[in-house]
Amino acid sequence: MRFFSKLLFIIPLFLFPFVCTLSQKPGTDAIEIDSVIIRGRAASRNLMERPYTEPNSILPSISRLGIIDIERTGATNVVEAMNFIPGALIETRGRQVKQFFSVRGQKYPYPDYAVNGVWQKEFEELPYFFSTSDIEEIEIIRSSAALLTGLSGLTGLVNIRTKEYTSAETRIEFEYGSFNTIHSHISNGNKIGNFSYAAGLGYDHTSGPLGKHSSESMTNLYTQIGWQPSGKLNVKANLFMLNGTRELRITEVPADKRYRDMIQNFDPIQTVLTNIKTIYRPNSILSTEFQLFMSHRNPVFNDEVKETSSNEKDYEYGLNFIQSVAVTPLNTLRFGGLYNRWIAPNGKRFYIGKRCDVETYSAVIVDEHRIGRVTLDGGIRWTNAYLNEYGAFNIEGDGAAFRNVTPIQNEWESPSVQGSLGASYSTGNWFSLFFNSAAGQVKPRRGSLDINMAEPLNEIRYKFDLGSAVDLQNAGKFTLTTFRVVQKNAIALSGQTYLDPVTNIMRELYENRDQDQYGVEVEYSGTQLFNIVQPFANFTLMKSMMDEEGTMIANRENPVFITAAGFFINWKSLDFNILGKYVSKFENDRFAVPADGPQPLGDYGTIDITAGYTLKGKVPVRFYLKSRNTGDRHYSTVIGYPDFGRMIFGGIQVKL
Repeated sequence: MRFFSKLLFIIPLFLFPFVCTLSQKPGTDAIEIDSVIIRGRAASRNLMERPYTEPNSILPSISRLGIIDIERTGATNVVEAMNFIPGALIETRGRQVKQFFSVRGQKYPYPDYAVNGVWQKEFEELPYFFSTSDIEEIEIIRSSAALLTGLSGLTGLVNIRTKEYTSAETRIEFEYGSFNTIHSHISNGNKIGNFSYAAGLGYDHTSGPLGKHSSESMTNLYTQIGWQPSGKLNVKANLFMLNGTRELRITEVPADKRYRDMIQNFDPIQTVLTNIKTIYRPNSILSTEFQLFMSHRNPVFNDEVKETSSNEKDYEYGLNFIQSVAVTPLNTLRFGGLYNRWIAPNGKRFYIGKRCDVETYSAVIVDEHRIGRVTLDGGIRWTNAYLNEYGAFNIEGDGAAFRNVTPIQNEWESPSVQGSLGASYSTGNWFSLFFNSAAGQVKPRRGSLDINMAEPLNEIRYKFDLGSAVDLQNAGKFTLTTFRVVQKNAIALSGQTYLDPVTNIMRELYENRDQDQYGVEVEYSGTQLFNIVQPFANFTLMKSMMDEEGTMIANRENPVFITAAGFFINWKSLDFNILGKYVSKFENDRFAVPADGPQPLGDYGTIDITAGYTLKGKVPVRFYLKSRNTGDRHYSTVIGYPDFGRMIFGGIQVKL
């Protein structure tokens, strides 16, 4: 019976957009808009203007969410905004990293983050605090084949591009809802001659459900200044400041009692992210982009039971450089490098009390060549790190010796190399075909420990994407992508943990094992029907395998299929958006009682609804209501952290 109830939820959700498409009268004009929920209008392929653009061969595996897309989902932070892209899985919990985002089973490490193209070494604790009110676009590279944006390499990438203004605009937002949740924000920007600026100030708060110890507050400040003294030179500077507090939610049964007894918080959480970007284009065949960046994070971790505190401050700074050269009208060569220095004076996560000081060097070269309707691309990235001081590895025997380990000093790590080859074919109007392959090493996240209290081995990863895109003209766009990811010595959770008796920090231990994922992604993004309704749908089917004592068996830690669909209605002053999602069952033993083994997760369907009315005048004012998890479905994506259920919000937006 449960099987049929799932079908009743999934089939209408997935087929509705196609029914709407068939219902469109022949000859009815469709109005093009900037973007749709899953894939916006394709980004410019001008590699002189955007030298960090990834190779054309992975285009079907890139999702772009613009301002309109984000507003339609009603998302107030980066993680919420990505929920409806193909294959998205968001694991919500209450530990130091609150939410993990992944696609295609890419975990441990999870996809990396970048802000305005600048790779962030330590960012996982911030995306759910990063307000969408200051975001122009979120680019998600679902394929593990990114080479150009930082060191994301073979783990996928989320690139956050902040707002820019071409004319005067002021925007005011206020929202209030369940659990005393507040979202407020004011922003202003303009372009005056050769100068432009953007500024935003916001405050977000939630008390969380009673007794869950899940209160959060965050104030965020964003500023950007742009200067274009000539048509050849452009300079931009960005600054983000975050300041707030967060209680770590208390876990529930069936989580292990040792987790349920933990009462912890971060107070305060302080972050500063800043970068300066210079783009110089002396002529049509040369383009140089240079980035300087600095990030400083200062979270204070407090144990309310033991009444202890530890400061996990860290900072990083460095530079990115890339040069684009149009060798011929049909060939573009790009090469560049990255330097990053990361310092955690008091240690970070696993290594509290052990100073970390690491310098990372990287170089990349990518070439793209067109032959008629075929585009070929290939690239390679070399990376190495120098350990000035790292009190992390060479731990032997029992974990109790952890605090007495001798730091590694003045040593080079072994270098890693990643490369990709791809090709694409386009008819020029309605059909395109893409193939991309990549291979290389994936290093364990800094601070990871295996069951022997040592650093896990590097993973060797191979990935393959084969995709096609069909432009259905007035009916929208259809994309089909097949993928495979082969992982040798993949970095995976072992199910074992180590509890530091002094800091009371639980260290999750990893292991190396072979893994294999392959699957298919189907995506449909429609144009407006009858100038009113715009549908979308996507479906990801994946099979995950892992090695167990020399035999490849099903990896039940990943769902088999994920689907999302919905439609957006805009009629006169009314707007109505409904988005549905279903995630099949999976399991995990993270936070479980060891004797109980893996516990069931997933197997849920949710519907989100947003309805608004705009008073159109000299100053447009929009009033709206939105409902999250409208069916009040209780489910978990991580053991011991069930969803809070239905949440209702009301808000107002004013645009001057």
